[in-house]
Amino acid sequence: MNLEEIEQKLNIPDKLFFSIKEVSKVLELNASVLRYWEKEFQIIQPKRNQFGHRQYRKNDVVILGLIRELLY
Repeated sequence: MNLEEIEQKLNIPDKLFFSIKEVSKVLELNASVLRYWEKEFQIIQPKRNQFGHRQYRKNDVVILGLIRELLY
């Protein structure tokens, strides 16, 4: 599976940034899993806003979707 197929399969909304809650809903995973993967996979580095909240880009969501496909 390539990244384009993952993106189409996930049906990701067209937004600039996503919260961890939105990403967990799209990927059907707990937020704690996303936080863990962030520590384990260096490619996942969401930006933080001024309050310290994670802001995932669409590309981050697609990569997380690929990791989910590979692990589950």
